[in-house]
Amino acid sequence: MSQHYAFVGCYSGFAPGQLGWVGSNNPGEGILCFSFNSADGSLSPTGKVTKQDSPTWLEVHPNQRFLVATHELSHHTGTPSGVGFVTSYRILPDGSLEKICTQSTGGRGNTCAAFDRTGRFLLVTRYWEGGISVLPFDPDTGMIGKVTARPDHEGAGPHPLRQSTPHPHGIHGDPQTNRVYAMDLGTDKVHQYMLDPASGDLTPQGDVALAAGCGPRGINFHRSLRVAYVNCELDGTVVVCAVDDEKGLVPIQSTDCYPDSFEGRDHPENFGMADFWGAEGCLSASGSHYYYICRVDQSIAVFTVDPANGMLTFSSRHALTAHSNARNLTLDPSGGFLLVASQDADCVECFRIDSSTGALELAHTQYAPCAADVAVI
Repeated sequence: MSQHYAFVGCYSGFAPGQLGWVGSNNPGEGILCFSFNSADGSLSPTGKVTKQDSPTWLEVHPNQRFLVATHELSHHTGTPSGVGFVTSYRILPDGSLEKICTQSTGGRGNTCAAFDRTGRFLLVTRYWEGGISVLPFDPDTGMIGKVTARPDHEGAGPHPLRQSTPHPHGIHGDPQTNRVYAMDLGTDKVHQYMLDPASGDLTPQGDVALAAGCGPRGINFHRSLRVAYVNCELDGTVVVCAVDDEKGLVPIQSTDCYPDSFEGRDHPENFGMADFWGAEGCLSASGSHYYYICRVDQSIAVFTVDPANGMLTFSSRHALTAHSNARNLTLDPSGGFLLVASQDADCVECFRIDSSTGALELAHTQYAPCAADVAVI
């Protein structure tokens, strides 16, 4: 596709203050479409809006033809237990999204959706019910099938408000094997499964226990090293893991991401109800740098990646806009820009990446009410 588009998902259908982790007073409508200029990083509204309930996670299929959006529903807005959905769209040449289908996930709080390595299964979290779901995906038609596996987790963590029950927040398939990793913020564990590519069933493969109270949230895999990076929300760290084809994740380093002077617990913008409130992270296109969102501090921590073992060394920090509390971030197709969904500031911030140092320079800011995620094609 010669023309680039940025799709921005948001929280929608809430009254100000109704969602305790959302500081924006401006609910969105669904998925916004912008033209993206890969020369200067600017975004231009196309006027196209795809209305959908809280599409807070957008995932583009590896074949670039389809986009899947979660519906992040919760009891805060009256959604009953066991109700949740994902929707698939066909991406048209003019940036329009043509709905293909909506399928039940079997539970609320679909905070993340990802494809397995074959692109034939969709992996989804059920944050509020404490489990994950697997759904077949047809890469030729974009149709989503009915749930084939729906395991629930058990356990808790030391944080009384955030970890009283399991809360899977992120999920990802191993890029080289059929293993699936579910990051459970509530249990301080990464739950590992093996996906059967014929049936879509999941077999438990053991849990990886991380530091008590760390709150694992998401994961990113290095493109050339067998290394993965687990973002932890509640203690503001990244856990670097070697990836063993037999054992799965093996932690080798834990790195603090916030400034040493940071004090977050009583900060008025700290809706995460813990000492730290980290969000998502991502690797640069070359894998030479890693980026971590430090909510409340309203900054992005930049790390240099050791080319031999993947371990991290702090490099620089870049400020986000005031009141950002950014939720997600992604690279543009060229790898030259980093786009950040600054949820509580109602905007998408686009940063130019210095390819040698990894440092960020603000290139453009685009209004997008309650922006929760960005996908660029």
